[in-house]
Amino acid sequence: MPEKKYAASSIPQNAIFCVDYTNVFGVISQRSDNDQPDVVVLDVIKELKRHVGDKWKLNPIRTLAFSSLPPNHVKGHRATGAWLSVGIEPRFTYASVFDEASAIDLALETVEMCREYGPGTAFVILSGNRWFVPLVQRLQRKGHFVLMAALECPTQSDHLPEDCRDAFLHADFLLGGPGRKLSSTAQSSNGGDSELDLKKPLQTFPITDDVVRRTLEIIDSYFGQYEEIYLTPLLRKLSEEFQDSGEDPKALINDLEESGAVWLQKRRGFPHNYTVLMMNDDHSDVAELKEARLQAPEDSYDDDFYDDYADADDDSVEYLEEDDAEYQK
Repeated sequence: MPEKKYAASSIPQNAIFCVDYTNVFGVISQRSDNDQPDVVVLDVIKELKRHVGDKWKLNPIRTLAFSSLPPNHVKGHRATGAWLSVGIEPRFTYASVFDEASAIDLALETVEMCREYGPGTAFVILSGNRWFVPLVQRLQRKGHFVLMAALECPTQSDHLPEDCRDAFLHADFLLGGPGRKLSSTAQSSNGGDSELDLKKPLQTFPITDDVVRRTLEIIDSYFGQYEEIYLTPLLRKLSEEFQDSGEDPKALINDLEESGAVWLQKRRGFPHNYTVLMMNDDHSDVAELKEARLQAPEDSYDDDFYDDYADADDDSVEYLEEDDAEYQK
């Protein structure tokens, strides 16, 4: 997401940082190989302060961390000590770590603070994959400079209301150093190996079934120009192609997976997660199709299919997205 653009003179000097600690901790724990995610969270907060200080000259006057971990828990005592030593104000919620109580507390206290401090103070919110859109909008309507930093941001600007799109900062670049880079579905700004490389099939087997080979040809013909292929429109196309024969598109994709010709990747998206299919260029059948495609005219791919899919009736798309959801389990 693009960073918010303001004239330097219009940006306040002071800022309040509000950290959705439970959510940030959860995302880092799931997607980082570091065995001390709590230390990583503190580093991310420190790097975020440095970044906004360098870029917008914001001076953090308060930093609050909201967590669902009760303070009478032994981990609560350790967290409190660590936070206080670096100037972070603890805000604990007596609730399960799996609910959104801490996020609600963050939103409520932030709204209270915006009344107390007025528009001359900026707000910087740090989260893992919660985006706090209503809170961002409310703060902006009150005249505050707002920066919503999230480790996992919307992949497209139109996934957010137009009035707050520029307030979002994709904050995964703040994770630097050995063992502190979130696994990603693509190369991040930090460089290094991506999850795509880790999920790529290690073994391949020639495709001997004519129908499975035909499936691969259809995928290449309609989607081969894309690095990653959205599963929902792919299922729709395969359903159309095999309507008369009654072949099951999902079973055919499974056969391609077993051969190592393709593999599936889960994606975090808005408003729902989704699945993409990747073609393995190291597979002999895929390589053969790609080589043949190089010899074909440049316009041999069907570039209009995704547009046709976007215009499809809602019922058919919803049905296929239900099929897509099976791959998210």
